[in-house]
Amino acid sequence: MYFGRFDHSIDSKGRVSVPSQWRDRLLGDLRLVIAPFTVSGQRCLDAYPFAEWEILLEKFAALPRFDSKAIKFQMGYLGRSHQCDIDQSGRILVPPQLRKHAGLLKDVVFVGVNTTFRLMEVGRFEKVVGEHDAEAALVREDGIFDGLDL
Repeated sequence: MYFGRFDHSIDSKGRVSVPSQWRDRLLGDLRLVIAPFTVSGQRCLDAYPFAEWEILLEKFAALPRFDSKAIKFQMGYLGRSHQCDIDQSGRILVPPQLRKHAGLLKDVVFVGVNTTFRLMEVGRFEKVVGEHDAEAALVREDGIFDGLDL
């Protein structure tokens, strides 16, 4: 499981260190798949340990081949994803088109989201967190958050 926030810098070549706590959880398979994503209108990247990516691909393979939603997912998500191997220094090289998608220039944030994690430009992350903090004020006393019963 991945959780927490880790601040890092991405260099001019697009290399960024994966949090060491998370590298240990990859169990020797240092392959990640990076995919474009959007959270609350803010572009970011999803990062999948390779085993989790294979689970997603199995689910995708079960969808009807000519379903319009499946095709959109295939082209917009799967088709723009890239495998990024973690090097001996614990870094990944984020491809230029994905750095551009997420606006990754210097200061970035890794955010754990259970079985995967996200990579966001720090300003975009702060906007999302600000929105979530405002919504958190709406949590009812019984623990229901905007229709989500935790």
